[in-house]
Amino acid sequence: MPSPRTALSLGCLALALMSGCSAGKTEQGSPLDASLGGDTGALDGAGLDGDLQVDGATADADARDGGPSCTPDAGDQAGCGCPAVGATQPCFTGDPSERHVGTCKDGTQACAQQGEFTAWGACTGDVKPVVENCTNGLDDDCNGLVDCKDPSCATAAACNTGCTNGATRACYTGPAGTLNVGTCRAGTQTCVSGKWSTTCTGQTLPTAENCSDPKDHNCNHFPGCLDVFACATAAVCQTQCTSPLPAGCVCPEGSGDTATCPKGTFSQTGGSLVNPTVACCPCTAKDCSESTANCCGEAVCAGNAGCGGLTCNPLPSSCNGKVNADCDDFPEDCDEPCCECYGNCSGA
Repeated sequence: MPSPRTALSLGCLALALMSGCSAGKTEQGSPLDASLGGDTGALDGAGLDGDLQVDGATADADARDGGPSCTPDAGDQAGCGCPAVGATQPCFTGDPSERHVGTCKDGTQACAQQGEFTAWGACTGDVKPVVENCTNGLDDDCNGLVDCKDPSCATAAACNTGCTNGATRACYTGPAGTLNVGTCRAGTQTCVSGKWSTTCTGQTLPTAENCSDPKDHNCNHFPGCLDVFACATAAVCQTQCTSPLPAGCVCPEGSGDTATCPKGTFSQTGGSLVNPTVACCPCTAKDCSESTANCCGEAVCAGNAGCGGLTCNPLPSSCNGKVNADCDDFPEDCDEPCCECYGNCSGA
């Protein structure tokens, strides 16, 4: 929707994608909600429904509204529904590629009562990457390379023990955890006079994020507008009403969790990662699914199998004929007062 979330909440969103921060979902209008497809529409038609691959970073549909990733293979499911109070499961809050690599180890999260639902708690005890120690025989930064075989150790004295003139090896002098993330890449050291050079030629180090393209320039796993730390207030990342509006569509009213669409319509996102757009468009027989839950309460979707997992109720009079624009993920959206239909709100 039209307005961005506050910097603090957006920061929590980014942490939710990487480490399970579960302080709440994004408002529609945050860069992530629009760029990951929101409900359905132009982005979904372009193949961006479900998992989104942007510059090597994947964000799944469960996390598109800023909530935790609740897919079975998610490393950290903090905030997701769980079976019973006291149950536990392994978890990992680092990048998935680092899990079970080198010194990186799983932690544990427990199922606890959170209000009227049960949800997985914070992940504790997991071991994430640290700066590579070039002499301890361990893969400290969890990239599969130990000690002097790690490009980050190329300039360490312990790894400069003689070489054959003209030989080359990979090197990298950027911050730990940034190599091969986003645009960051290793360079090359060359052996000169029996010693490795002290320069790393051709490496690409983190730079300031460019909010106007879909690349991760600062190498923090969040490209372009998905980097809410850098791009939360960037003009190109703010969701605007679709222009020109498709036939029968109108602009949403309000923003964030209070944004609404007229009853009988759903929130259709479009545009791109940069300059995202949104409109409230009429429900059709093609829009009968949990991702467009409001439509399942309309006559056009009566008896449609796509709505089988939803429970629909009359819209409360307090909603004044308006439905919440964000009614596409459950139990995450169970607190939205003006969703016509709901999915699993048991927390299980």
